[in-house]
Amino acid sequence: QSSTITNSSGAPLTINSISISGDFAQTNTCGTLPATFAPGTGCSVSVTFTPTASGTRTGSVTIDDSATGSPHQLRLTGYSFAFKAAHTLDGWGGLHADGGTPPLTDSAYWPGWKIARSAALLPDASAGYVLDGYGGVHTAGTIANVPTAYFGFDIARDIVFLPTATAANPQGYTLDGWGGIHPFGGAPAISGGGYWPFWDIAKRLVLLSDGTGGYILDGWGGLHGFAVGANPMPPSLSSAFWPGWSIARDIALAPGSTAANVAGVTLDGYGGVHPFGASGAVSGEALWPNWDIARAVRYSQDSTAANPMGWTLDGWGGIHQFGGAPAIPMGGFWPNFDIATQLIIG
Repeated sequence: QSSTITNSSGAPLTINSISISGDFAQTNTCGTLPATFAPGTGCSVSVTFTPTASGTRTGSVTIDDSATGSPHQLRLTGYSFAFKAAHTLDGWGGLHADGGTPPLTDSAYWPGWKIARSAALLPDASAGYVLDGYGGVHTAGTIANVPTAYFGFDIARDIVFLPTATAANPQGYTLDGWGGIHPFGGAPAISGGGYWPFWDIAKRLVLLSDGTGGYILDGWGGLHGFAVGANPMPPSLSSAFWPGWSIARDIALAPGSTAANVAGVTLDGYGGVHPFGASGAVSGEALWPNWDIARAVRYSQDSTAANPMGWTLDGWGGIHQFGGAPAIPMGGFWPNFDIATQLIIG
């Protein structure tokens, strides 16, 4: 980042020193200091950011000069997270960049209609899709638009990309509320899973890190494994289960999970984060007893199976860390309005 210092007064300006603090460094074109600049002239200061820790980092550039009010400060903020990008999806289709992520241009928006159901980012986080309840997918960023299963009624529930997907060749799957998994972009067919005709109970799906299979989460908390193409079925697993109560809201797999070593968590509507498979215990999650407001859960990319850390999203847009993950500045927040739908991290 570069900023220009210009002498806008009618008298000479002397810059005595330029200093910087925090995880930032500066170079400038001001020459040997102190230096004097005639009216209408000046120099520039360029700042680089080298974080020494994760999270939000702050600092400042301080300029000592002969102008009134010296020293002058330019406050700096930098973000250091293990992810490439993070966005909050609202129910009207808006994507809100979190944690200093550059915004994505969303091609669809339905103000006043809570029809956006999920979203997914490509593995490189450069672009993605927003899924509406009827099964339509809508580009976010620069990505090819490929046909997907379209239902004509509100039954589409989730969308994922294969780990080999690219902007030019986006391949993946959508999930309907009955449990059907629908390939798009030439993705292989799946086997297994769960299917409940005429019962809107399937909530989310996840893929293993190598794309060989994955799991459907049903509303009671049940996990249903499926295989991609000719790959073997992943192991049968169980997590927190609430028979007869559709309170499960989301599922996430630990980075690097494969069929040989699956670790993950599920999220209930009250904020509880429940480990399964090889996952260690979860600590520090935000809880809202007897209030169905938790909407999404995601791992930090530097999390491990033994020590899970990440974030949950509440329906107002609040992002809450667990397991020691750093706080993420929110891109959208709607107090007293249950509109936040999904947290997508790549």
